[in-house]
Amino acid sequence: MDESPSLLKTMHFRKLDKWYVEFYLNSKELDSKYTMEKISTLISPIKRRIKKKDYDGKLPVVSKIVFKTGTIVFRKENKTGMDLLQVKQGDLLVSSINFHQGAVALNTIGDFVCSTHYQTFTIDESKVIPEYLLRVLRSDSFLSMVSGLKANGIKNESGYDFIGSFEIPLPSLPEQKEILKDYHHALDESEKNVQAGDNFGASLLYDIQSRVSDLKISDLKFKASSSIMQTIPFSSTRRWEVGYILKEGRLERIYNSFKFTEYSISELQTKSLFGLSVKASVKQKKDMIPVLRMSNIINGDLDFSELKYLPKKCVGTSKEPDKWLLKDGDFLITRTNGSKDLVGKSAVFHETEMYTYASYLIRYRFEPSIVIPEYVNILFMTPLVREQIAVMRRQGGGQYNLNSDEIGAIRIPVPSIPEQQTIINFYNATKDGSNKFYEEAKELKDKAKLDFEQTIFSL
Repeated sequence: MDESPSLLKTMHFRKLDKWYVEFYLNSKELDSKYTMEKISTLISPIKRRIKKKDYDGKLPVVSKIVFKTGTIVFRKENKTGMDLLQVKQGDLLVSSINFHQGAVALNTIGDFVCSTHYQTFTIDESKVIPEYLLRVLRSDSFLSMVSGLKANGIKNESGYDFIGSFEIPLPSLPEQKEILKDYHHALDESEKNVQAGDNFGASLLYDIQSRVSDLKISDLKFKASSSIMQTIPFSSTRRWEVGYILKEGRLERIYNSFKFTEYSISELQTKSLFGLSVKASVKQKKDMIPVLRMSNIINGDLDFSELKYLPKKCVGTSKEPDKWLLKDGDFLITRTNGSKDLVGKSAVFHETEMYTYASYLIRYRFEPSIVIPEYVNILFMTPLVREQIAVMRRQGGGQYNLNSDEIGAIRIPVPSIPEQQTIINFYNATKDGSNKFYEEAKELKDKAKLDFEQTIFSL
């Protein structure tokens, strides 16, 4: 007897409560050796509503949940145009619009607020470990099933009834602990490789730095005054931030270490331009081109694995049709990030296809007779420049920022073009040592996720 699924199915009209056919054609079941439990028995909706007029701006406001990592990102400013929901420590936070794409997170941060496009739930910890639940809800197997059952369209939000209707494998609490223990063991091994790669890379960068600077680690140790009360001459107050004024002496130590003629970035650049503040699409439609974002810059290189797209018409004006199109050799730098260590991360563009770039990036073009972009990029990974960024960066709204003037003030030693090329060649020939550790780390991380899914979604 043929048991293959048929598109032709009979169903009572009273059961047709969804307008999209895919809901009835796709399975709502996952295979598992463990008992299946409805999500509605594990979580309970809770709404701590704050009226727009009552929001005092003290608690940070959620901007988004990153699909890939589940990281909660906050808005740059604590402002709202609508009512909000308060999120408490331990709550499960779900994006109603993007639940099917993995926009689910646990609040391990503390109190904050979110718009009413999100939902908050308490978790019954007598039945499920919160992290176990999160891992299941963000697993590829679960999201694949949900995506097949959710119609496309921004107004098609996932409510509690929709989310709660799914069943997930639910081992006993001791079994959940063991599954998570194995998962974290694999992640720990991955992290060891990341650390080994970082150590290798740091050693390489210090080696390169020693070719152009006498700066030593001990030179970067800043000894704070024992007294909180200090007198600062008004003539020295170039920036109204005490931390900057007190750390400024570190810059002199850096500048005095240069072995070659120093240039500021503003002296090396021929052009600089902020990226586009246009909402990008995850799908590439006709006449759209990829847009590079700060997440595409990793370890000094461009990562093209996750792209978004903009209409090509956005990248120019009537006078400058290619204004925001990237060209070979363009230097991209991150001006804003939630992590202080990622502000100022950079990469050089070398693709032949058309690309543009987003607003949190600044594009620089340098005078080719003086400096090679790859040389600048390498120095931007060394303590020589990272320390300058640490002094100059500012914090506000949960973000760390560098403006164009601060980036332009960064100084680097610039040897001859042949010496720069020698440094670039040495870096390229040696950095694979770090990459091998990072590749192993990625494999272990992917394996941890795969093993987790195979453990719970198998008979």
